[in-house]
Order: sequence, then C-alpha cells, then structure tokens
Amino acid sequence: MKIQQFIKSLNNTEIGKGGTHECYVLVSKKVSNIENIFDATNHQPTFINLKNGGVLDSVHITSGREFRINGLGDFYRNNNVNAGDEIAFERRDDGTKTEFFINLNTKENTIIFQKNTRGFEVLNSDRLVQLISGNSYQGEVNYNGSSGLLVIEFKESAKKRSDSPDETDFYSISFNGQDILKDLKSNESLELSNSILRKVVVWQEYSINL
Repeated sequence: MKIQQFIKSLNNTEIGKGGTHECYVLVSKKVSNIENIFDATNHQPTFINLKNGGVLDSVHITSGREFRINGLGDFYRNNNVNAGDEIAFERRDDGTKTEFFINLNTKENTIIFQKNTRGFEVLNSDRLVQLISGNSYQGEVNYNGSSGLLVIEFKESAKKRSDSPDETDFYSISFNGQDILKDLKSNESLELSNSILRKVVVWQEYSINL
C-alpha cells in the first residue's frame, strides 16, 4: 500500500472570502508530489470524507501556471471552514485500486495574522474581537521557544491595494517590546492558539509505503 498526502493551511482567499468568492486550494510549485497524487488520469477524483464517510465528487484539478484543487465550495460551507483550518488530501494505491480521501483539521481556538506592508491582517477577526479589549491586547505567550509579553494593537484601517473595494484593519504585534513584523516574509502568517504564537506551516507533504 502506498499512501500520499498533501495538507494545506487555508487562507481567506481560498475559502471564498476574497474578492472572487472562489473556493479552492492553491498548491505551491515547491510541493513535489502533487502531480503524483493528482496525475493526468485523476484530475476529477471522487473523495471519501474521513470524518463521516460521505462522498465528494465536485473536485476538479487545473494545472499550468497554477496548480489548483477546485470545487470545494460545498465542503467548505458544510464544515464551516475558517482561515487557519487544515485540509488534507490523501491518495491510497494498493496495487489493484486507487482511492482518494479528504479530511479537515478544524482549529477553532486559533487566530491567524497575515503579514502585510501596513502591519498584520487578522484572517478570522471575529475571534480577535473576543480577545481584544478596546484597541489592544496583552498576554503571556510562548514564541520561538521563549516566554514573554505579547502585545497586539490596532494600527489603522486602509485599503490593501488602490483598487480594493473595502478597507482592512491592520494591527501591530510585539513580543517583549520588539516588533515582530520583520520576523516574517511577505504574506507569511502567524497563528495564536493556547498561549502559543508561531509561524503557520502553510503546507506539508508525505509519502508512505506500507
């Protein structure tokens, strides 16, 4: 039995909260095994949901300039998917048949902060509202192996781009008095969960022979 997996931490654009309202997974060109999981003969796979045994047959693959796993709207809506949740695609080959499975790791108590030139955008702002008081929050967290004071402060509301239809709220984040914006590259994200602040692992891939 050969098992291949691809796991992706989802962002707001992928779950339909961006300007296009499309529901998909964008796969980085750095993912080496994705075209082995979804080879040319399996661009319209039928998935078995590992949580409930249901069948998902709306998925279709597009490749070329971008590799996308499309047709996930119903799956996202039925599972109330939020930014930071992890979706897992799995292919199993036993020598006689090939099967595909889908799963979701829901991170209900996780707040996602994505780096922008203006500061950090909160991808699930409804969760920050429950935490923040006024325009700021302070609390003890663990970050990069050290314990210290986390401070989140509202900076401004502004358009991310000149053609953006709406303004976005941006925040500053400091740890022990040091601005940590420079710790991340453009569009990288942080997750805050259970008093631990860490960089989001955007994707993972695995291949196992049993």
